[in-house]
Amino acid sequence: MNNIKSFFLRVWFPHTRILWALLFLGFIFYEACGLYFQYWLKLNPCIECVYERACFMFFGVAALIGVTAPKYLLIRLCASLVWLVSSVWGLIIAIEHRGYEIDYQKSLLDPFASFSTCGFHANFPQYMKLDEWLPSVFAPTGVCGDAAWDFAGLTMVQWIIFIYICNAAVAGIVTLLSFIPFGTYLGMRNRKG
Repeated sequence: MNNIKSFFLRVWFPHTRILWALLFLGFIFYEACGLYFQYWLKLNPCIECVYERACFMFFGVAALIGVTAPKYLLIRLCASLVWLVSSVWGLIIAIEHRGYEIDYQKSLLDPFASFSTCGFHANFPQYMKLDEWLPSVFAPTGVCGDAAWDFAGLTMVQWIIFIYICNAAVAGIVTLLSFIPFGTYLGMRNRKG
């Protein structure tokens, strides 16, 4: 039983590389899903989708930071804070995106209703022009609000909101756990004798 407990604690705590490797696999999965929807299902990403995808990219950045030297508090904090900030920022963008989606659906029911939509050109900072560097991944080609895909009664944007909420919660916990010495998780103490 102690081996099982030890394994799960080693997987889920930020002092080992396992957590950061799992986060990197999550990043790969999220980006692969986005590319699958874009190129296989022909669902063109809107500007909000592109921003959400960029926030997922920072999960990979956080994972690469964390996997380098998770034994050091500064590295763990930097990695977990990048993960937390990108999760919260992605959540804010996804909630805004959901608002566009609701407005668009209302406009389909009432042709005289006014609705807001997102822009058509990405507004990345000068030092990080992802839409120019990787246009096949980060160039917006779709319209916000078009809920062309759903699963289990939830639209893609609602699933993304759920994913960001879960990641923000886990990243927050990981940030707090970064301050606790690793041996205390396993009940280990430096004992003499």
